[in-house]
Amino acid sequence: MGNLKRTIYTYSRPFNGGKREGALIRLETQNGVIGWGEVAPLPGFSKETLEEALEDLIEGGDSFYPSVQWGRAAAMLDLMQPMEINSIPVRILEKEKIKVGHLTLKEAIQKVEGTDCLGVDMNQKWNLEEAIAFAKHFPKLEYFEEPLMPTEDASTFPYPVALDESLREGEIPPYPSIKSHIIKPTLHGYPLPKKVKGVDFILSSSYESELGIYQLAKLSHRLKLPLKPMGLGTSHLFEEPLFEKEPHYKNGYLYFPSEWRLKMDKVQVILDECI
Repeated sequence: MGNLKRTIYTYSRPFNGGKREGALIRLETQNGVIGWGEVAPLPGFSKETLEEALEDLIEGGDSFYPSVQWGRAAAMLDLMQPMEINSIPVRILEKEKIKVGHLTLKEAIQKVEGTDCLGVDMNQKWNLEEAIAFAKHFPKLEYFEEPLMPTEDASTFPYPVALDESLREGEIPPYPSIKSHIIKPTLHGYPLPKKVKGVDFILSSSYESELGIYQLAKLSHRLKLPLKPMGLGTSHLFEEPLFEKEPHYKNGYLYFPSEWRLKMDKVQVILDECI
């Protein structure tokens, strides 16, 4: 590829009553091929902090941090396998998928009743009795994501389950009906876990920027995943755009802009070098 120009930008933007921080990597070859990646550890879920990830990213060696592994891989995939896509089917968080793990049984029922949601995320917070009571109330939901606390007997929960955290914690709970694996590259790292026959492989965001979501959408094409709605409907949760042109939702699809031009007053350049 010859010499590469590497630029790293950091951002901090309002999110969910707080802020979301991360870094964008831009690689450019001498021939003008551009690769983008994002390194955005998710507080409370990632093992590494943003400060640790940035130090690792700037040093440039092999990394044990999942967010750095994925950010670098995404940028390099752009250089090695250039790809542009227009749209991808998505599930919009708090519309098609509703988080209820932090709620009581009564509150969760009230939140989901009357909605058109397809599934719920219970974040390993519920005991077996309440999880089954909730599932009986909504038997037509397509999936219940991580319904039980790790101490509960997963083998006795008969409803369709999606796994997320469990895939990163070692032993898989013995749910009898595992429908899908929710894969978050920012938290898993790269390479990703292998696909399992008969189980949907669903890529999901960790509240990355709109560009980070675009990279995940391209990854679904690179992996030749079936064109099922991915867990990438989170960009609407940000209040301040980082880019001149923004993605938009229409008829179950997220449509991407034709170019990614940063709003330079929203980012800081912390590295700009040839490598």
